[in-house]
Amino acid sequence: MYTLYALIFLIWFGIPGLFIYLMYWILKKSGRKKLGTIVSIVLILPFLIFTLYLLFDDLLFSKSDARKLLSEQHITLNDDFKIISNQSGGLRDYTHQFELFISEKDKQSFIDQRTWSDKMDERIEVHTSAVDRYEGDTLRANYHHNDSYIYSMYRPNGKGIAPTFITIRVSKSKNTLTYEEILD
Repeated sequence: MYTLYALIFLIWFGIPGLFIYLMYWILKKSGRKKLGTIVSIVLILPFLIFTLYLLFDDLLFSKSDARKLLSEQHITLNDDFKIISNQSGGLRDYTHQFELFISEKDKQSFIDQRTWSDKMDERIEVHTSAVDRYEGDTLRANYHHNDSYIYSMYRPNGKGIAPTFITIRVSKSKNTLTYEEILD
């Protein structure tokens, strides 16, 4: 496992590092050392900023980001809330999941704004009713299990583009909301 991480590290930093050094070396050998230094810095800065963004993306997630993602699903949190956790990532299948501690009033608002299916013991797979995985209408379902109310959404994104699955759970026993988005 460590060899895989070492290989990824070498590819991620080695190839750009080699390219940047090569640019510096060519310009230095042609008598333009200052230009080589400037070009190297100009190439290094965006690479480092992008790398740091990827590493700290989950830490930079804010309440306004959570509100924006929820508002896309027509869910509004009027009271203050706390971000309990946030995770994202994936190479082929991108996932983003966060959990919020919400007020009793916002929890009740989420429940009251929807009509809930009575199929309590089965998970409704929204995407199974899609005729075509990549084309078609956005599908939604509201149902509940013993422990949570669940809003589920499936949206095709066009030919060759991974569809979006979004599941939002509100716990029946706790004031927590869990958002999960999967691009599969």
